[in-house]
Amino acid sequence: MSVGVESIDNDHKMLLKLINEISDAIEHNQTAAVIEDVFQRLEIYVTEHFTREEALMRQCNYPGLKAHIKEHRKFTAKVPELKRELLSADSTEVAAEINLFLFNWLMNHIVGEDMCFAQLAHDSGLSNQNRRKPSRRRQLINWLGSKLTLGRRIFLTALIPIMGVCLLSILILWISVQRFHHVQQLLEVTGIINEISDLTHQLQIERGLSTGLISSGYRQFGDALFEQRQRTDATVTAFEARLRTLPEVDPLLATQLQLTTAKLAQLQQLRQQTDAQTHTASQNLSYYSSLISSLQKIPEDTLKLQMGSELVHAITAYTAMLHLKESAGVQRALGTQAIAEGRFTADMYQQFAGLIGEQRSYLKVFQQFTSTEQQNAWRPLFNGPAAHHARAFEAQIYTALKNDSLAQIDSTAWFDVMTQRIEQLKILSDQLGEIIDTGAEQQVADLKVRLYITAAILLVILSLTILVSWLLNRSVIEPVQRITRAMARLAEGRRDLRFTDHFAHDELGRMTLAYEQCRRSLLRADVSSTVSNQRQNIELQARIREKERFRMLASTDPLTGALNRRKFSELATEEIDRCQRYDRPLSVMMLDLDLFKQVNDSYGHAAGDEVLRAFYHTCHNNVRSSDKVSRLGGEEFAILLPETNREQATELAERIRIATSELVVPLEHGSQIADLSVSIGVTAWADGIFNDIQDMLEMADQALYQAKERGRNRVVCSLHSTQTQVTPETESLADEA
Repeated sequence: MSVGVESIDNDHKMLLKLINEISDAIEHNQTAAVIEDVFQRLEIYVTEHFTREEALMRQCNYPGLKAHIKEHRKFTAKVPELKRELLSADSTEVAAEINLFLFNWLMNHIVGEDMCFAQLAHDSGLSNQNRRKPSRRRQLINWLGSKLTLGRRIFLTALIPIMGVCLLSILILWISVQRFHHVQQLLEVTGIINEISDLTHQLQIERGLSTGLISSGYRQFGDALFEQRQRTDATVTAFEARLRTLPEVDPLLATQLQLTTAKLAQLQQLRQQTDAQTHTASQNLSYYSSLISSLQKIPEDTLKLQMGSELVHAITAYTAMLHLKESAGVQRALGTQAIAEGRFTADMYQQFAGLIGEQRSYLKVFQQFTSTEQQNAWRPLFNGPAAHHARAFEAQIYTALKNDSLAQIDSTAWFDVMTQRIEQLKILSDQLGEIIDTGAEQQVADLKVRLYITAAILLVILSLTILVSWLLNRSVIEPVQRITRAMARLAEGRRDLRFTDHFAHDELGRMTLAYEQCRRSLLRADVSSTVSNQRQNIELQARIREKERFRMLASTDPLTGALNRRKFSELATEEIDRCQRYDRPLSVMMLDLDLFKQVNDSYGHAAGDEVLRAFYHTCHNNVRSSDKVSRLGGEEFAILLPETNREQATELAERIRIATSELVVPLEHGSQIADLSVSIGVTAWADGIFNDIQDMLEMADQALYQAKERGRNRVVCSLHSTQTQVTPETESLADEA
């Protein structure tokens, strides 16, 4: 019943204490002065409590402050009226009704009014429960719970995985589309490979003829060069037309195409310089070689695009064949120049010999990236009669160099032999180009099918995810909505709605079970409420039990359940009055557990509490229902024994001592406490010696002290104010112990 604000909770405890005092005063027929004093203190404290409470409500802007103040003023005016009614009442029923009204008011005030204020006090930082700051995780959970409804939270719980699936699907589709786009670019680029092969071939022929023309002093190759330029121009025109239809490609590839186009634009200028005889053979060879090299880099750049391994191998073999063909073309041009000039310079000879090594390297690369079946099929093209004639002519050139008879070799024959070899390589490169085109088209088709299949699968997965998430969402929201409607109908007094659906053993299942239990309880209450007299009896009994509970709370020890000192003194005073009036026997014993501090030190205070409870039950089980067992404090107990003389009390004390020595107190983890003992002091009422219960307790305490002095675990009986004795039976039992 705590509100959570320490000052308000303390006020409620004080109000409960004052109402208990009124209850005790009514129960014991106290004088009007006592009742008036308690009511006066209640009136003052109620005013102070209301003042503190209203100040806190203003501090946190409580919306129900005005209604709260109105109830406060109403009760403040009611207290004097209750006091007058109680003081003037001539029946116990009126007094009980007034006392019950005060208890009901306090309960309604705390539960019905102040509990509404508790949450706002907590949110405003006024609650003593705010001392421990919640963790960031708990703060985030609380914030989400306060900002988002249950439906939205469940919706987001389903939406977030769906968004993840959507993002993953988009990523997979994007990767597939990008790959498809790259392969489409590859297909477009491979479409110009044949044009590149034709153009490089024509430029290689033009280079050889142009170099031979310049080296022969413009005496040879003139007509052939003119015709070749026309074929080259036609090939250049076709190549440039194909470039204009080429879509957007990779930036590096686009840069290479622009560079190649720029070099092609210089071709006419080079031809004019050649015709004007202002250009050397070396310059001519350098330009054509640079232009052809730029063209050959285009297929190499396609390797940077995403493609299958078969296409990579085919393009690698194709570029190796282009380089091999270009190396043979440069060799043809150099040989033609050297034969026409009748000599090899050192640089030319070194370059000529290096070209032969290059061709072998390119041939190895070609063989590495082609299958054995392809090599066997293409062997006549790269290693057939044309290749043998070329190698034989190379040997003839080397022999002529040794004999210094290079001028006697026919440069036209050399040009024709090398041209035949290059033509064979051209056929081979064209076939490789067709393989690349076919492979690229097949890869595009395969990727298109995979893209469609991937899109279909992702669409199905996404649809199923959305459907399942929606169903799961509704499987939570709809039962909660139905339970909410059912609870609203229940609050309106309609008890007819019953759930027949089956739920899993989870929170929803427990909610429906709790609703059904609540509905049945209300139905039972409705049936009970039809019998008015029975209901009144039940309410009356409930009030009596509640009053008895408060009375018990005020008169018993909370740890053991024994009477407290105050209640013990009250009952003892009544018994002494009866003892004196009717001359009946009365005894008292004081009991103290021996070496109890060692129990606390060895086993802990929790174990000590268990020992005290067990000892109280031992005493309670050995006394009569008319005897009163009280805990005076710590391990010290007292027992009031009406209709009991000294000998009977001593015998009872001995039974309790023996029962205590046999007591075994189980503890947690399987351990236990045994070997307990108790020292007991006994005294009996004697007129002229005792005046009240305090005198008897002092005498019993002296006897208890002597029992401790004599070695503990014994019973000592006090004969009168100055003498004590240990009975023979008790002494022998003590010795045995």
